Amino acid sequence: MRYEISPKPLFSEAEIQNRVAELAREIDASFEYDLIAGILTGAFVFIADLSRRLSRRVPLRFIKASSYGERMTSGAVEIPESDFTPFAGKKILLIDDILDTGKTLEALVQKMKACGAAEVKTCVLLDKPSRREVPFQTDYRGFEIEDQFVVGYGMDYAENFRTLPAVFVMNPAP
Repeated sequence: MRYEISPKPLFSEAEIQNRVAELAREIDASFEYDLIAGILTGAFVFIADLSRRLSRRVPLRFIKASSYGERMTSGAVEIPESDFTPFAGKKILLIDDILDTGKTLEALVQKMKACGAAEVKTCVLLDKPSRREVPFQTDYRGFEIEDQFVVGYGMDYAENFRTLPAVFVMNPAP
């Protein structure tokens, strides 16, 4: 099956930037994090934009975790065996692009806590509560969306569309 992006963005570049600024203010007012952990690859643009707007200048670490393959979702969470020791004793702000099933964020939060993290709070750009398979809720979210596959602003379909400045819905091509 072929897919194409919607002609009109779900969220424009301006809407995203306004919400990122609001999220930074919310986080700064409520959480004294001392480390930012960003989940690659889809969240890389969001991580960059949000971390620059946050007032605290703290270390930034990246984690490669995925539940997506060449299809829209694989269902399995893949977390390469990374060095999680820098998380011991830290208050971590964990940033991801989409909270979908909840499996990826739940697995990462559990792993960080098992490695001694003092506290972990999560922030996502997009939240799809209708897709949740585990009872996980994020601490901070940009937008709530329906069960739609989206691309742009770092998110992809088969490694395409990451560089779009807005978020678009993928639809089956006619």
